[in-house]
Amino acid sequence: MLDLFFPPVCPLCNELMKSNEPFCETCAAKLTTPEGMFCKRCGGKCKPYHRNTLGCSRCRTLTFRFHRVIVLGEYEAELRELILRMKTDQSGFLARTVTQLLVRQRIKEFHEIQIDLIIPVPMYWFRRWTRGVNSPDILAEELGRILNVPVAPKLVQRIRPTEVQYLLSAHHRASNVANAFALKKQNNWLNNRLKNGLSYLLSSWLRVEPNTKEKQYYPDLTGKNILLVDDIFTTGSTCNEVAKVLYQAGVRGITVCTFARAVGFYAQRRANLLENLDKKN
Repeated sequence: MLDLFFPPVCPLCNELMKSNEPFCETCAAKLTTPEGMFCKRCGGKCKPYHRNTLGCSRCRTLTFRFHRVIVLGEYEAELRELILRMKTDQSGFLARTVTQLLVRQRIKEFHEIQIDLIIPVPMYWFRRWTRGVNSPDILAEELGRILNVPVAPKLVQRIRPTEVQYLLSAHHRASNVANAFALKKQNNWLNNRLKNGLSYLLSSWLRVEPNTKEKQYYPDLTGKNILLVDDIFTTGSTCNEVAKVLYQAGVRGITVCTFARAVGFYAQRRANLLENLDKKN
C-alpha cells in the first residue's frame, strides 16, 4: 500500500523504481566498483592481475594493522556527492540507503569473514556536537541490523581533537591521528546499583559514609573478529590507529568496511608509475 501511494524513488536520480531496491540499476552501477576489480588489502580499484596477497600497486609497500578492506566504490562523482550529503543529513536516510547497497553488492565478502563485533571510527565530541551526525555510526548501526551482529558505537573514543585529514599529506595524516584513540571504560550498571544499594543500607546501620563509586572496566575483546567501519578510506592512517588500540585489547582480526576509497594525487601518480613498470617487466 505504501508503494502504491509513495512509489520507490532512486535517491540519486529521483527516477521511479519498479522494485524496492536502494538505488536504481543505473545508479547502483555508477556507485559500485565491479566485483573482482578492487584490492582486498586497501580497497583501491585495480586490474585483476594486480590482485595478490601483497596488495595492489598503491598499497604493496604500505603497512596496515588490519588484514582486509571491504569497499563499495571510489570516492568520486556520484558516490562522492552522496557522502558529502550524508555529512549534513540529520535523518541518516542517505547513509542507511548506501549501506543497504553496500551489503547487497559485497554480501560475498561479508560471508567470508566471521564478524563478532562492529565498531565505528569515532568522531571527537566537539565536532560531533557541532555537526550533529557521524556517518560511520549510521553505517555500523545499519550493518549490525542487516548482518545481525552486535554494534559497539562508544567502545572506542577519540581522546583529542585532530585536524581534518583530507587537507594533509600521507605523512602528516599518520602523525595527526597518532595516539588519538583509546578504549572507553564501561560501567557494569546492575552490579554497581546492587553494591551501592547495599552500601547505603550498611551506612545507615553503621553510620558511615556510603561508597557510591561505580567500578569501571574494559570489555573483553580477546579473540574477537572486529569489523571496523568508516565512511572514507584514503591512506588508512585513522583505521591503523584504531586497530592498534583494538589489538592491544586482544582482538584476533580486523576487517575495515567503508563506503568509498579515496586516492590522493601523489598516490595516484606513484601507482601509475608502478603499473607502467609492471607492464614493461
